[in-house]
Amino acid sequence: MAQVDVSVQFSGTVSVQVPDRLSPSDATLLATKLALARIVATCENPDAPEDDAFTDYSEKCSHQAWRTSEADWDRCEVSGVSGQWTTTT
Repeated sequence: MAQVDVSVQFSGTVSVQVPDRLSPSDATLLATKLALARIVATCENPDAPEDDAFTDYSEKCSHQAWRTSEADWDRCEVSGVSGQWTTTT
């Protein structure tokens, strides 16, 4: 088998449902980290991007959000994706 690397780019919007008790800045940080992690997940190790993104979120969120960060992460859902993937080559 030969491997061919294809550069891709996504332009669009990913909607993420987050707990409503979070501050706007924590909600945005959580949604951003979660959306990017789930889009980047690979076949070889699908949990790695999400684990890294959660760690990054829990280190950057407020102390208030940190106390419930794991439960909040688990409760989030990607509720919609609109946009398109394009190749960059």
